[in-house]
Amino acid sequence: MRYTAKPVHWAVLAAVLAGCIALSGCTSNSPLSATPVTPTTTPIQLQETGPTITIQNLAFTPATVTIPKGTTVSWVNLDSTNHQVVNDAQGTIAQGALFTSNSLPKGAGYLFKFETPGTYQYHCSIHPSMKGTVVVT
Repeated sequence: MRYTAKPVHWAVLAAVLAGCIALSGCTSNSPLSATPVTPTTTPIQLQETGPTITIQNLAFTPATVTIPKGTTVSWVNLDSTNHQVVNDAQGTIAQGALFTSNSLPKGAGYLFKFETPGTYQYHCSIHPSMKGTVVVT
């Protein structure tokens, strides 16, 4: 008995892929929202209204960003190891931290909208030597 490959219906495959990509872009834009997201191809897709901070080579780049209030900052992990973006207020959001991402594997991202002026220092809870600052004007 001989195996015969079934033809691939490219139009159906393309439609399913397009639907998955469209659904993956849904995020919340409410004030002080913290929404982990997964980019579909490149870090630029995470960007809503502000800068994208890359996580690579055990560093946040750029280490400091200055933004106007109401701006959403995107972080995207390009390292092969997991990272977590945590506001230096420590603890979970319920314990007083302004923002805390989930553990981000390679290719995953995190968004946070800064509504209040101030200086917000953050770090990676998995690699505490990794530090960054967001200055909101």
